[in-house]
Amino acid sequence: MRRTKIVCTLGPASLQPETIAAMIRAGMDVARLNTSHGTLEEHVESVHVVREVSGRLGKPVAVLMDLSGPKLRTGDTESGRLIELSPGRELRLTNRAVAGNEHLLSVEYPRLTEDVMAGERILLDDGKLELEVLRSSPEGLDCRVITGGLLGPHKGVSFPATNLTTPALTERDRECIQAGLRAGVDYFGLSFVRDAADIARTREYVGSLGEDVPIIAKIERRQAVENLDAVLAEADGAMVARGDLGVELPPEDVPVQQRRIIAAAARNQIPVITATQMLESMIDSPRPTRAEASDVANAVWELCDAVMLSGETATGNYPVESVAMMDRIIRRAEAATAEFERDVLAQPETDDHSLVVALAARRIVESDPNMKAVVCFTNSGYTALLLSKVHPNAPIYAISPHETVTRRLALARGVIPLCSDLVGSSEELLRSVDQLLTERQHVADGEEVVVVASLPVSAHGTTNFLKLHRIGESTRYGV
Repeated sequence: MRRTKIVCTLGPASLQPETIAAMIRAGMDVARLNTSHGTLEEHVESVHVVREVSGRLGKPVAVLMDLSGPKLRTGDTESGRLIELSPGRELRLTNRAVAGNEHLLSVEYPRLTEDVMAGERILLDDGKLELEVLRSSPEGLDCRVITGGLLGPHKGVSFPATNLTTPALTERDRECIQAGLRAGVDYFGLSFVRDAADIARTREYVGSLGEDVPIIAKIERRQAVENLDAVLAEADGAMVARGDLGVELPPEDVPVQQRRIIAAAARNQIPVITATQMLESMIDSPRPTRAEASDVANAVWELCDAVMLSGETATGNYPVESVAMMDRIIRRAEAATAEFERDVLAQPETDDHSLVVALAARRIVESDPNMKAVVCFTNSGYTALLLSKVHPNAPIYAISPHETVTRRLALARGVIPLCSDLVGSSEELLRSVDQLLTERQHVADGEEVVVVASLPVSAHGTTNFLKLHRIGESTRYGV
């Protein structure tokens, strides 16, 4: 089986039901909705289409709604033209709505002159142009052009050395959350996170609407990197958002931070997604570059839970082929993992009995060749996520009575989610294992599995039961 999951961004190239079906067959596990583009009505309709198609195909697919956050951009330019910023020239940035030219440029950030200080750098258009702030005054920021070039309207602005005070959750994000909750999305991705308080405020807002949906922290700001452990302790998942992170940080630092974020997610026992430019050349080409294939493989070897396609599936010419190629690269990388894996395992700092059970299950399946799988019963998804983060070399079948939990587990590495009726006792639990795994041909009668669960079965958050079970023997337990 393929353990590392595939997140696919939906867009004009992939919104048709037949294309979504083909992407699921090719390996899509999570559908991502990028609210920076499209309307809320379109995103809600996409959720319905994913639900209908995944239900028809019999594969749980999670839906991740990616909140756009406070993306800072330049304003209009005179007549919409490109303006030329020459190195050494001075340029004033203002937060007033003006038509920009070679001498004056608008930036859509109300606290521009309060937050940005003299001596700090400003990057424009994804880092292609660089400015140095000379002076700050109520009228604006007087800057010198360090790296020049042509600049069009509405380009991204980054302040890599500035502690911006803008909140991560915007009014537009609140509207998206409301629509996402009504549609039943499984995750929210919070953009431009600075600290744990950003996650807490978002969780509080979701809770005020009577819901509890996991929040994935997108690590793309320098402040988030500096506060990484606190951010991931508060979050339910992480994303290595290398696009904006690569603007905020020097390029050579991004691979280092990628490993840091993946390791921190393992310590906090939450899923982590590696994202941005993974197979970007496949937007226009049917084959990726060799470097892109290596990039995906390295993310797999670093034991991330999922890798993500962005423009490849949203606007590219080969959305289905991109998913199939990602699947092939992952499978090949995972097949080679046994030779040099196991150097990046979760090392929790707390004494957790549930973790002891999970580690025991991993040790059993690795030491006994007769053990075909780990099977867990989970009400909340906690047990399955815990097993996922200790990386057993066998499939993890997660059985839950809650469809929401099975969809969310579509993101967890190595986990195959299965939906089943609620059981009331350990005997019923074992009968359900036999029935589900044999009916769906995951394992055969007589094969052995490790069963992990909570007792009583209705318990949440405590994993305290482990049994070596031979499939088909549940009749011996009085059921």
